[in-house]
Amino acid sequence: MCAGHHRSLGPSISKVRSLKLDSSIWSNELVEIFLEVGNSNANRFWAASVPQEEELSAIGASPEQRATFLRRKYRERKYCHAPEGLRDQEELDQALCAAVVTPDLLRTMSLLFCGADPLCPTGEGGASTPYLLAQRAGQRLQMELLHHNKLSGTPPHSTHLCVCVCVCVCVCVCLPVYMSKRWCTLESGFLSYYDNERSPTPIGRVDVSQVGSMTVSDTETMTGAGAVFTLGLYLQTERVYVIGAETLDTRQDWLQALSKCFVPSSVEGMLGGDCELFGRLHYREGHDLYHWRVGWFALAGSALNYSSGEGSEAELQLRQLQELTVSTHSEGEEKIKVLLMVESGRTVYVHGFNGVDFELWLVALTRAAGRDGRALGDQQLSKNAVPIAVDSCIAFVTQHGLNQVGVYEARGDPVRVSQLLEEFSCDARLVKLHQRDHRLEDVAQALRGFLDRTEDALLTKELYPYWVSSLDEEDEGRRVRKYSTFIDNLPKINRFTLEALLQHLYRIQQCSQLNQMSAERLAAVFSPCLFQTQGQTAREVAVVRDLINNYVTLFNVRLSLGDGSRCAGLKLKVKLKEKVKLRGKVKQCKQLVMRGRGVSALHDVPFLFHPPSCLCSQPCPSRHTHTRQI
Repeated sequence: MCAGHHRSLGPSISKVRSLKLDSSIWSNELVEIFLEVGNSNANRFWAASVPQEEELSAIGASPEQRATFLRRKYRERKYCHAPEGLRDQEELDQALCAAVVTPDLLRTMSLLFCGADPLCPTGEGGASTPYLLAQRAGQRLQMELLHHNKLSGTPPHSTHLCVCVCVCVCVCVCLPVYMSKRWCTLESGFLSYYDNERSPTPIGRVDVSQVGSMTVSDTETMTGAGAVFTLGLYLQTERVYVIGAETLDTRQDWLQALSKCFVPSSVEGMLGGDCELFGRLHYREGHDLYHWRVGWFALAGSALNYSSGEGSEAELQLRQLQELTVSTHSEGEEKIKVLLMVESGRTVYVHGFNGVDFELWLVALTRAAGRDGRALGDQQLSKNAVPIAVDSCIAFVTQHGLNQVGVYEARGDPVRVSQLLEEFSCDARLVKLHQRDHRLEDVAQALRGFLDRTEDALLTKELYPYWVSSLDEEDEGRRVRKYSTFIDNLPKINRFTLEALLQHLYRIQQCSQLNQMSAERLAAVFSPCLFQTQGQTAREVAVVRDLINNYVTLFNVRLSLGDGSRCAGLKLKVKLKEKVKLRGKVKQCKQLVMRGRGVSALHDVPFLFHPPSCLCSQPCPSRHTHTRQI
C-alpha cells in the first residue's frame, strides 16, 4: 500500500524501487545514503512542523487519509523545514555548491528539496556543476545523491514537473477515439504508461528522443476516456502516439516536459505562443539549394518559423506564398517527396524523415496557407499583403477594362460570379484569370462581392461615423488630413488593401474619357461594399469620391519619373497622334491602350498610345519605341 501511494506521487517526487527486481540500481553508495539519512533524519526535514490535528495514525488511517497526508508532505511540502537565510534561487544554488563539497548529506538534501538546482552553474572552470564539484572534492555520497535527484533531459526542479509526470492521462497508438485512461510517467527521457498508479511494470515505453514531430491541440477532443487536450508524438520509426490531458494547464506541463527530452535549448523559444506543430525536417534554402540540412520548424497559425538550431530564426508567412507545390526528387536510388514554398523571392524545400512525417506537415502547411474565415487577415495574401482575390481582380480589370465603357457598372452573371468567388475561397493561388475563360463584368462584380462579404468593412464599421462626419469640414485639405488619420488607424491589411484598391480606381477614373467611369460614378458603385451598408448615401459616396481623387496625397505617392520630369497626378497619357500618308490616302491612327512599368512608385502605369496605322501589320521600328519606359 505504501509503495502504491508513493508511486502515485510520480518519479520526480518519490521513486519506488524493489530490492529484488531492481537490484542493479542498489549501488554501495546508495545503500550508504539510506543508512546515513534514515527515516528519523529524513522526517526532521519532511515532517518538521506537522500540526497535531493532521498527524497520521500508524494503525487506523484509511487509504484516503494516507494519500492526503503524503501529498501534503512530499508534493506540497507543507511540513518541511526550509533552510534559513536563503532568499532567492541564486542563494539556494550557492548554498548547494558549498554543501556538496562537505560530507553533510542532510544539508544537501534539504537544499535540493527546497528548489536548489542540481545542474546550476558553479562558476568554477574545471567543475561547472555541483556534481563535478563533489567529484573533485571526493564526496562519493554527495555525487550519488545528486545523481538520483536530477531528471536527465528534463528540468532539474522537481516542482516544475510534479503535475505533468504524475497525473492520469490518456494514451493511444492510433486514433484518439480509442484512447483509454492510463497512468503515465516521464523519467530519464522515457514516457512509460501503466494500467494504474499501483502497477509495478509499464504496459509500454516511448523513447522521447526519437520524436520527430509533435502536434499540439488547444481544442478538446472527445475520446472513449472523455474530453481531453491532446499532444501527438510522431516517432522517426513511423509510429504515432497521442496523449491527452483533461485540462489545458496539464497539457502545457506535459508539452514542456516532453520537449525537454528532444528539443535543444537553442530552439525552445519556438514552442511558445500558439504553436500547433513542431519538429525536425530536412530543408534547403537561399544560397545553398543543393545540400539538405536538418532544421527545427514551428507552425503557429499561418506563420512558419524555422531554424538550424545554430543561428537566428527565419519566418515564412504561409498565406503570402506565391507557390506551394509537391514534387518528387531523386536522392541516389531513393525517391522522396519534397514540398516547395516560395515567398517574396525566398525559396525553401522541405521533406520529412519518413512518409508519415511528410504527410503530417503537408496537410498542416497546406491548411495554414489557405483561407481560414471571412476576415481580411484570414485570406491568402499576395506579396504586397493584399488578398490574392483582390489583387487578381484588379490586375485583370486593369489589363482588359481601362477602355471599357461602364466597366464597373455592368452586371455580371450571378452564377459565374458566385463560382469565381467560391474558387477564390477554396485556394486563391490556383485561380488564374484569363480573358478566354472569364468575362470582364464577372471579374469586376466579383471584386465588389469579395469586399462586401468580408467579416468587417474595408473602411471598418467602427470608423464609419468618423468617415462621414469629416464631410462637415468644408475645406478639402483639412478633410484629407482627417482621412489620412483614419487610414493610419486601420488594421495593416485593411490599409494595404485600401491603398491597392484606390490606386486601381484612380487609374480607372484617369481613363474616364474612354470608360466613362468618373470618380463620382466609381464612388457610387464602391461605397456600399467599402462601408458594407445596405444601400448608398450621398455622404458615403462623397467620402469614397474624396478618397479616389486624393489618392496621391493620402498615400504619399511620388510621381517623379526616372529622368526627373514631373507629371501632374497620374496623367501619364502619351498621346501620339500622327497622320501618315499611306498609298496617297490619309488615315487617322487607331487608339491602343498599353500598360507600361514606370520607375515611379506607381507600378503598371497605363498609357494611352496612338500608333500610326502603318504599324498595324509590321514590327515597330526602333524610333517608335525609343521613348523611355514604353
